[in-house]
Amino acid sequence: MTDFDGQGHPLSLKVMRVSRPGLASAWEPFYSSSSSFSARSTASILSLQGKTPLPGHPKTLRDLSHASEFLALPAAFGAIQLGETFSSCICVNNEAANTNIEGVSVKVEMQTTNSKVLLAEVGKKLAVGDVLEVVVHHEVKELGQHVLACTVSYRLPPGLRHHTPPGLATEGAGDPSLQGFRKYYKFVVTNPLSVKTKVHVPRSPSALLDPIEREKVFLEVHIQNTTQEPMWFERIDLECAEGWTATDVNRIIRITGAGDTESAEESTPLFSGSMALMQPQATRQYIYVLLPTTIPTFPAPAQPGSVISLGKLDISWRAHFGEPGRLLTSMLTRRVPGASQPPPLPALPSPQQPASAIPPYLQRVGTPSSPRLHSPQLPPSRSASPGPHRPASPFRNRPVVPIPRPQSPAGSIANAAAPAPQALPLAIGPEQISDVQVDLVTTRKVQQPVHVYDPFTIEFKLTVSASIPKRIQNQTVSIVVQHLRPPRASSAAESSVANSNRDLMGRFSTSSHVRNAPTVPDRLLVTSPSVQINSGRNNLIPLSPSLPPPHFATADQIRDAKLKGCTFVGPSSLALESIKLCTPPAQSSGEDIHPAARTEGSRQFELTFIPLQTGYICVGGLRILLVDHELSDAEASVHRLVKEPKTLREYDVVGEVWVSS
Repeated sequence: MTDFDGQGHPLSLKVMRVSRPGLASAWEPFYSSSSSFSARSTASILSLQGKTPLPGHPKTLRDLSHASEFLALPAAFGAIQLGETFSSCICVNNEAANTNIEGVSVKVEMQTTNSKVLLAEVGKKLAVGDVLEVVVHHEVKELGQHVLACTVSYRLPPGLRHHTPPGLATEGAGDPSLQGFRKYYKFVVTNPLSVKTKVHVPRSPSALLDPIEREKVFLEVHIQNTTQEPMWFERIDLECAEGWTATDVNRIIRITGAGDTESAEESTPLFSGSMALMQPQATRQYIYVLLPTTIPTFPAPAQPGSVISLGKLDISWRAHFGEPGRLLTSMLTRRVPGASQPPPLPALPSPQQPASAIPPYLQRVGTPSSPRLHSPQLPPSRSASPGPHRPASPFRNRPVVPIPRPQSPAGSIANAAAPAPQALPLAIGPEQISDVQVDLVTTRKVQQPVHVYDPFTIEFKLTVSASIPKRIQNQTVSIVVQHLRPPRASSAAESSVANSNRDLMGRFSTSSHVRNAPTVPDRLLVTSPSVQINSGRNNLIPLSPSLPPPHFATADQIRDAKLKGCTFVGPSSLALESIKLCTPPAQSSGEDIHPAARTEGSRQFELTFIPLQTGYICVGGLRILLVDHELSDAEASVHRLVKEPKTLREYDVVGEVWVSS
């Protein structure tokens, strides 16, 4: 406390913190043999003893809290926590003997490092022994040092004049009757809670192929009570940022009603009742599931290193004796992981050449490779000089083709005689490449129980996205889905796997699982009995051997062990119906096309698998191949961007199934 008031002021200032009382502690003896004392202890509201003995335990339990039934006011100013409401009572007493003080005014301010808030400003006339009392409240929202500044001003009667102490600047310094003083009360605000967060995203193959599950973000919150007193949590809510919705999974759902009565669900917080009390230094964990309000049809990966805002936590609690507290955290964010670029290395200084002992006027001006000054140059060799005469040479009568040179008449004549190639549109040049991107999701998973050697079907949806070149109206994309197997180890193992698959396939009749008949490009229709596709008409069409083999490019023992419990049914490659990507009419002219504008199309298909063992198995893998990409403009010109099949994406696991015997 800093006091700047002078001597002889008829007014005195007292500042008291308004706080709730606590329980007074008093040690009480433990009576285990006396029934009367034991009964008295049991009847106390603070006793831990029960009226009935616990099974396997003695009749009484010793109370070590030392809490009594009496209330006691705090002896010190106490600690002030962030989120609490600071309350203080300011009293100004007239201690003059026989003098009334007029114009008494009290101004109370709360000063912090970043703000200055006026809490109260009152005034009145104080008679002898009268008191001016005011109670102020301030919600603490900042950490660090706080200063409660109290300024008291008053007017003295004409008979009571005294010298104003130097250094005290008042508003009416020119008025000798106006007097005043100030007092400052400093205290430090600490953080009652420690909030730590972790962000998790789906990683399982089944979740990554679900259009909704893969967009979820799991926010894990750890809250610790850093005070020395217990807390009673009333409410913990997550206020989502714009574009997110949150689901509080920290609740217990009970279903009421049975039989013919209609059942209802009752949801209660997990930490409620006696669980709402958090002891000092205790930690609790909360989980929130966040989902975007708009699910994109084609996922757009976030930039590595970018920060995504998720929301704020609104926490309300009660202190040891019911003092309310409320804390709103800062914005909780998620940082997208990514490889951070290393800082650039500092440029190494170039080595300095030692000073030459030769005078400057004797040193060479040019470099060693440059010709000497005023040195005669040899005449250039004449390319048109006649060579040796060879009458029997077969190259004597070959016509001479002039080499085109800039501004050369011969070059312009030769170029005019040759037919000019057909010019491509401005948007499609020789360097144009196919930028098709694909996304695979499951639209219908396995619902019924799956038994070993019992085939099951999974329905997929393949979404294709491509950029929109200028003056292009339609795009046609041909996709082939290829099953993948572990790399070939040896011919003997390969033949054994083929024989086992042949025996397994003999138990089932092969049927088509393609909804629409695909269109296979003519350039892919060649005889190849090893790789085939299903045409949708219960016959097999041989596919081009230019497709990569249906095997993973690299060997991975962990991946191969996951996929050994299931195999596919049917051919190894499946051609989907061509996907037509149409350009919106507003952008078909190509004048106002955004560089990031893309067009999308999708196709659904089904794949059948057979489990080979019981238990938890993984289904996979798949390879998405682009076999054709055609662009058509307004003049019905077709431009093909793909010359050979291109691998767009590979999936190790596309499903997870539990198989019973």
